[in-house]
Amino acid sequence: MFVETVHGSVVEITDMVISVISTIGLFGYVYKKQLLSKLFWKFVFIITVIEGLAYTMLDVLNDPELGVGGMIFVTAFTLIILYPFFLGLYRYGFRKQNSA
Repeated sequence: MFVETVHGSVVEITDMVISVISTIGLFGYVYKKQLLSKLFWKFVFIITVIEGLAYTMLDVLNDPELGVGGMIFVTAFTLIILYPFFLGLYRYGFRKQNSA
């Protein structure tokens, strides 16, 4: 029981830290402010996508009542909702230098 609680806490804290950092990046993209380096935001984008997919899959796999159809629906819905967020981070880290 304690191990599950600690594991859950670590996953949730990691998710929160990555979410806060990536939200700051989205803020920089929306308001055209260069915060930190492009290399940093490229790294944040990759980590955010991996973490978003992993967190979604962990959440879906831990709910046995969903079934395969439910798992596919929840995963697809989550990715559709997160697409603008991922796109903004991608553009922030991978855009040309002159368009800041």
